Amino acid sequence: GMVDHARRAHPALRFDEARMEALPFEDGALGGVLAHYSMIHTPPGELPALLAEQVRVLAAGGLLLVSFFGTEGPGPVRFDHKVTPAYSWPVDRFAELLAGAGLVTVARLLHDPASERGFLDAHLLARRP
Repeated sequence: GMVDHARRAHPALRFDEARMEALPFEDGALGGVLAHYSMIHTPPGELPALLAEQVRVLAAGGLLLVSFFGTEGPGPVRFDHKVTPAYSWPVDRFAELLAGAGLVTVARLLHDPASERGFLDAHLLARRP
């Protein structure tokens, strides 16, 4: 799988698998978390708990970079995606979730849906105060 490939490609680094709901790290242990399209299948009501767990493992000043499908409109939109449904989010609404988890959004990168990707590609960088 992907983790085995990563271990072979980068033998000096440590790669672990874990559930996002229960990360195997001490409070404040990490300087950063990358969540690249890794929460797109999480139902909206479960996202605050996942974000809280990511904030728990971040050190003060630590960064979370989250990437997701963006959408227009007031709220998240459920859509069919390969194996299981996924959700797209209005960027402002996702930023509100980050704020609710105690993070401060410091940067936004949006790729227009008319781009070669064919959808609104959203990235938010947030810091734990």
